[in-house]
Amino acid sequence: MKRSSILLVVCLAALVTVLASCRTTQPPASAPADTRAQDESAIRAAAQDWGIAIADKNLDQTLSYYADDAWVYPQNAPIAKTADQRRSVWAAFFATPGASDMEGDITRVEVARSGDLAVEFGTFAMTMNDKKGKPITENEKYVVTWKKQADGKWKVIADIWNTDK
Repeated sequence: MKRSSILLVVCLAALVTVLASCRTTQPPASAPADTRAQDESAIRAAAQDWGIAIADKNLDQTLSYYADDAWVYPQNAPIAKTADQRRSVWAAFFATPGASDMEGDITRVEVARSGDLAVEFGTFAMTMNDKKGKPITENEKYVVTWKKQADGKWKVIADIWNTDK
């Protein structure tokens, strides 16, 4: 009986030693800083600047807000998945007869806790000519997905809009 007790103690000591050697000595990683408020401000500022580029019909500046792999979902048209397709969408948009007086409103920006993705929701109104050349105003809505790039700048990876009709 004494021998089995000693064997049990030795086995338990060996088990404790093995478990202790498996224990990590590094402290647990801390959560990244919450930068959602700053990120939301940066996105709102970028969106405002982007809106100015669109209102000015500045094609290159408008396109500069997209990431290289961005997809654009224009209303009543195929998805634009390449830089050339995005350029075509915006060139056609800027060539819309009578297009003028765009006014928009960012209604909400949601930044992911991870700090690398955000979604912007908004509305805008645009005046353009109907088929008879008469100016009309269309009310539209949009959703834009932003992704933080390696350099810390926010770029659009998905852009969709459509009318309220």
